[in-house]
Amino acid sequence: MAELPSIREPVQMTSAYSTVLPSYGTKRDVGKALLQTLGAPSNEIRDRKAPTDWSAALNMHVRLSDKDKNKAETQRDASNRLIKELDQKTKSKQAEINRRLQDRITTVAYWKQRLTTEHAAICQEITNLTMSKQKTQQALASTELPTEVSTNCLKNRENREAIDLVQDLVDDELINELNMLSEVQKLLSNRINDSDTRLRNLNDCKSNLEYDIRDKEECLRLDEHCYKLNNGSAGLQQIAQPSLYDGHTSTVDKHESFSQDNLEKSEIARVMSCLQRELNEFSINKSNDELQKQSELVGSMFRLRLKELTDAKTGLDGQLEKTNQEISSVEDSLHQLREALRSKDGPMKVATTRFAVRAKRPNVEQTRDYVHGGLLSEINDINGSQEALKQQIASAEETLHRLLKNKERLQQDIAIKKKSIQIDEQQCLRLRKTLSWRGFRPAGM
Repeated sequence: MAELPSIREPVQMTSAYSTVLPSYGTKRDVGKALLQTLGAPSNEIRDRKAPTDWSAALNMHVRLSDKDKNKAETQRDASNRLIKELDQKTKSKQAEINRRLQDRITTVAYWKQRLTTEHAAICQEITNLTMSKQKTQQALASTELPTEVSTNCLKNRENREAIDLVQDLVDDELINELNMLSEVQKLLSNRINDSDTRLRNLNDCKSNLEYDIRDKEECLRLDEHCYKLNNGSAGLQQIAQPSLYDGHTSTVDKHESFSQDNLEKSEIARVMSCLQRELNEFSINKSNDELQKQSELVGSMFRLRLKELTDAKTGLDGQLEKTNQEISSVEDSLHQLREALRSKDGPMKVATTRFAVRAKRPNVEQTRDYVHGGLLSEINDINGSQEALKQQIASAEETLHRLLKNKERLQQDIAIKKKSIQIDEQQCLRLRKTLSWRGFRPAGM
């Protein structure tokens, strides 16, 4: 702005004022004289500024105005730049947040997919282990019938009598079978308890996965909602203090490690469950094979014992038949001996009668002639024959008595053998055949 010219020349008075005003040497004096001429009181005359002061003030105001104007222009330019920079920064930040939200959605979706896949796997493993546990329970329940059969076989064999009540190989193997069944029952019970523990662990991992999946789904829902928000979205509100929401937050590493821990625990639980299923299957198969071998061994012992009993009974039957034949022979012999003894009664009576009649001969006729000697010899011979026959009859009767006693013993022993055979064959083996031995392996295994 051009500087205003300074007033250097004195003010030229008009002719009217010049005739009445005295001449003063300075401009100030002229002013005072003018005021006095106008009739103003001298004490009310105000201090006047010099034109230079007025020009200086004017120049100062102009400079201040220019300075303020320049400052305002600078401020306006700075404000415009700041607005543009902040707007660009806000847009960039919002775009960055959108990108990070998209990345976060992708990351959470990735973890959710892994968790969902693992959840499906652990659900399948729970089903598999549950089926394995049920098979083991069925196997354990199937040991009850073999245990009952073996116990009943031992009880039935206690009904054997006399000498046949022996602790034979059949009893030994039946006891071994019961001991083996008891061990198998303990083993399978432990496998069932272990399976229950594994199932509880699997269900805990499954619950953790489900909680994590639900959290991931909620997180995805919220982040996708946030990703869709823009400056023109409805329902926007301003949070006064966003820091208030940071108290429960976790770090990204903690977030990922949490899901990774759930996955690792679930995978470990599945591996342990798989091993448990294999152990269950191995225990069932091995126990079944061992019990089947033991059952076959018990059957072999029964058949061997039955053969021994049958052979013994056959031998006893043969001995009984021979004894019956011998008894019949001895009885026939006794009959002949008794007949022979009775047959001596006639000759004895004849001889003794003759001897008695001849003893009545008178006087000298009572001689010891050849007839007399012959009669005595005949009587003695007959007596000897009768005594010999009586001794033979006594001996035969004793023999017959022994044979009858032996026959009774043989019959008793045969009856005992029959009962033993009936117990082993009809009660025990027939009872064991009801098992139709497949072991205790449930159907479908």
